[in-house]
Amino acid sequence: MYENMFTAPKKDFSIPQDEGKSATTKKTGTSLQEDINDFNKDLHNFYNIGFSRQVISASQLEDVVKSKGRFIIKSLSTSPYFNLALENYIFKNTPRVKKGFDNCRLLFYINDKCAVIGKNQNLWQEVDHIKLKNNNFELLRRFSGGGTVLHDLGNVNYSYLTSRENFETKFFNKMIIKWLNSFKPELGLELNDRGDIIQNGFKISGSAYKIAGGKAYHHATMLLNADLENFDGLLEPSLPGNMEWESSGVHSVKSKIKNVGVITPGQFISLVSERFQKTFKVDDNIPVYICDEFKSMNHEIENAMHTLQSNKWKYLSGPKFSVRIREKDLKIKVEKGMIYDCNRSELIGLEFKGFLENIDSYT
Repeated sequence: MYENMFTAPKKDFSIPQDEGKSATTKKTGTSLQEDINDFNKDLHNFYNIGFSRQVISASQLEDVVKSKGRFIIKSLSTSPYFNLALENYIFKNTPRVKKGFDNCRLLFYINDKCAVIGKNQNLWQEVDHIKLKNNNFELLRRFSGGGTVLHDLGNVNYSYLTSRENFETKFFNKMIIKWLNSFKPELGLELNDRGDIIQNGFKISGSAYKIAGGKAYHHATMLLNADLENFDGLLEPSLPGNMEWESSGVHSVKSKIKNVGVITPGQFISLVSERFQKTFKVDDNIPVYICDEFKSMNHEIENAMHTLQSNKWKYLSGPKFSVRIREKDLKIKVEKGMIYDCNRSELIGLEFKGFLENIDSYT
């Protein structure tokens, strides 16, 4: 599952070096222009993911996803709402094959700043809403389980889909480690007991899983050059210390994190795509398709986006929980974001979100 990725070292920002370029290269009179050229090249690779293929239409996306076969899809969108809805669309519409599953698929996307909590998490115990808003981070509740994770443009998300029969939680991350370590042996990437990818004791990748309808997917993050200082404190809720919680939801596990640092998002996506094509090829070559939130949009993706954006999904779903404030002799029980039982009758029927936002007037 996704593990909480927020205890970042204060000074842990490696500057990626282009391949074949020494870190000690002296600056020349044209260094400014070289820097501009390098920056533009990185931007091109970043947003176009190193590929010049044409974006497929909504009808083409439907044909590809609903047909049998293996493929790679890369999203050019940085909207977390579109990307999570796209992932959900691919998963739901991949055909189930009862005997022999040949439909394994791989999706890449990069989200702009956001905090993504698991479907079965109590968001009030996971994130600091005020800090998220002040730092321009969106809050999403995804369709799969697991814990909370932070995204920005330096973090690549990958999703590997296969049959339930062939699914194994650690399989694809083992492949990722093999491919990256062979590319740059000095990375020294390893897999921990929970299936997370670690480097020198720091987590660089967390995972979550979903199994339904005879299919399964493993989606994960890869911290490459994220702004970790901007993550500080976002997953540390600033709630009154006298609140005692009881919840059946999934709780995130705190982990120290770092960036891989020497691989750009474009390099990572290109490398993993190439190795995936070679490793999983059967007869035909595995095609690569490019999507965006304009040309590739369809009604099902749009409806899923509306769900992800809705307050009902964000705040009025999740597990049951209860809160007790001893000093005020206050006991509250919450289901689907609403207070349904309380020893102060005037609070019954209120949204818990509204209660927290006005907690001083109630306590």
